[in-house]
Amino acid sequence: MKFQFPLQKVLEHRKIKENLAQKDFQEAMTLMNQETDKLDQMEQQKTNAHEQAGLLSQQGGAQGPALSQIHEFLKGQEIRIHRQKQKIQEIEKLVEAKREILRQAAQEYKIMDKMRENKFQEYRLERLAQDQKDMDEQSILRFKSVKE
Repeated sequence: MKFQFPLQKVLEHRKIKENLAQKDFQEAMTLMNQETDKLDQMEQQKTNAHEQAGLLSQQGGAQGPALSQIHEFLKGQEIRIHRQKQKIQEIEKLVEAKREILRQAAQEYKIMDKMRENKFQEYRLERLAQDQKDMDEQSILRFKSVKE
């Protein structure tokens, strides 16, 4: 007789649910990493603009229009960086929500898996007891047939 877990379908459903939650979490993490990379690029552009403004001011001469253009770029870049930081904060909240969903799904699966393991141990012990009973019975029958 083969072991059959009565709640196997539920166990499989919870595993699928956990896998989907893992996929959603990974997608959210990927999105957060992409947005963080965008922020890093924006900050790098800002640094480059500061360096360029420094070089232009060292050169001297009629650099006013170029410096004012860099200044306008820097003001706009500050606004974009601020918006990007807000966007990243929202995505971080999303990631935390996905992480909690994943943790819950993993916990539900582990509960069912542990239940399956316990049922299997019970089955194995019952099977061992039944096998021992059968062997004892066979020994008794053999002993009786030898005496007769």
